[in-house]
Order: sequence, then C-alpha cells, then structure tokens
Amino acid sequence: MREIDEMQLNVHREKAEAQLLAIHPDFNDIKESDEFHNWADEQPKWIQDALYENETDAKSAARAIDLYKADQGISTKQKNTSKDAAKSVTSRPSKATPDTDASSAMFKESDVNDMSAQEYEKNADAIMEAIRSGKFIYDMSGNAR
Repeated sequence: MREIDEMQLNVHREKAEAQLLAIHPDFNDIKESDEFHNWADEQPKWIQDALYENETDAKSAARAIDLYKADQGISTKQKNTSKDAAKSVTSRPSKATPDTDASSAMFKESDVNDMSAQEYEKNADAIMEAIRSGKFIYDMSGNAR
C-alpha cells in the first residue's frame, strides 16, 4: 500500500509541476534565482508554505509566483520588441492548431486537468515533452490569450 501511495503522490506532484509550468513557463529559471528565495524568506508563512511545503497544489504556488513577479516588476506577458512581431499578432485566437509531426502528441491543458492520476502517469513523459517542444495548448491559464 505504501508503494502505491508514494506512486500516487509522485503522479500528483508531476501533474502539479506540469500545471505550474503551464501557468509560469519561466518557473525553472525563477526557482534557481537567489533573488526569488530572498524574496520568499521575507514573505508571510502562507506564501512560504505555498512555495516550499506544497507539492501538489499548483494554483497556490502559481499565486505566490504571481506575487513575486508583481513585487519585482516582472511582466508575465512576453515582450515583443519588433514592430513586425506585433503586426503578426491577431486580436482574436485562431481556430487553427499548430503543425505537428506524427511522432509527437499534442495535449491541451484542460485535458491534462481532467485526467485521472493513472492516465496522467501513463502520459506524463509525453505531456512534459509537449510542454518542452511548445506543442502543449494552454486553454485554461492566462497563457491561453
């Protein structure tokens, strides 16, 4: 039973990490910075708990990172310095999906959110690869815009 409980905790932890990366794709860079940890040390206990004690609640950790970014003046939106890049952005989301090759799967954030722990565990590697390769569709978080 203990092994099963540990496996389920690992699945929930990986799912939360994938959700957090979907909300804050720069989280890996942030968590490596001393500035972030220094900021966290000065915060109330609930923020510290959301960042350091929490392993499965991506929304709590994401909210704490939102506060960090707000305090540090870090924009959560990608900046386009080129006028050509700004012109290529449409104001309405298109119905088209990105091109994919047959060897890689595409996942939607909402589909991952609806997966059971067993389904997520079975697809965890493919989900992480989709996130890394940019073939993960963010249709729930602020990145969906």
